[in-house]
Amino acid sequence: MKKLLLGLAVIALIASCKKSSTTETVNPHVANAPCGNCHTTEQSQWASSSDLHAASVANVLTNADHNTAELLNDACLQCHSTFQYKLGVAHFVTPVNQTGSPAGTWTALNASDWQATKCEVCHDPTSTDSLKLVKYGSLLDGQWSAGYIKVSTMPTAYQKTINLSTGDTTTYIYPNQTSLKVQITKLCYSCHDPADQGSDSAVIVNGINLGSQGGDSRAYVATNHQGFGCGDCHTVHTFMPVDPMTTTACKSCHTSTKTGKVHINHWQ
Repeated sequence: MKKLLLGLAVIALIASCKKSSTTETVNPHVANAPCGNCHTTEQSQWASSSDLHAASVANVLTNADHNTAELLNDACLQCHSTFQYKLGVAHFVTPVNQTGSPAGTWTALNASDWQATKCEVCHDPTSTDSLKLVKYGSLLDGQWSAGYIKVSTMPTAYQKTINLSTGDTTTYIYPNQTSLKVQITKLCYSCHDPADQGSDSAVIVNGINLGSQGGDSRAYVATNHQGFGCGDCHTVHTFMPVDPMTTTACKSCHTSTKTGKVHINHWQ
């Protein structure tokens, strides 16, 4: 009887540990899963070859400007083809260096294995959450793992803002970290570092030095747009900027005589 009770206790403990894990499922992903059979609109938006989230291996890994400035490495796959991270970047392009062979050229390999950023990178199809928002693999350049990271366990979301009149910069922390807007923003931040302002030349507007612009964060957010989330200004499945004349978050301020800028590097 004692052995039976002990066995039941162990089973209960294992079940409890599984429930508390940040990994809802080890890997529900199936290569080329037919998400578009039901989500036709989202699939057609997401599959645009003009967007890096769905771009081919050749468009991502044989870019001469990038490859002559920065050495390709396996970490590139953490965001660009998450489920193929374990194959390594050398599985998809040759040579893996900054000169190419001949100089300035690279050749894409095994294109059929490339999956880009599939639906399942940000959605767990087995989750009980109605929106199924979750991040597969890793956060930024952190340690990669074959599992999901729940949005609720991700770091606090914030914005780097700048006053266009004075050039003063501040950090804005979203007060409600559980709102849908912030959850979407956290998912974007899992690959786009909000602290990365880039290393381009400084931008000066009306005598105000706005500093170095670019980077993953797309530079500072103007203080009059403080509190906006990524999904307020970018449609979540195409990443194209929204129309300020028709978008609820914009049209109360933006009229036919106002154009406005959100990220400061748009000044360029």
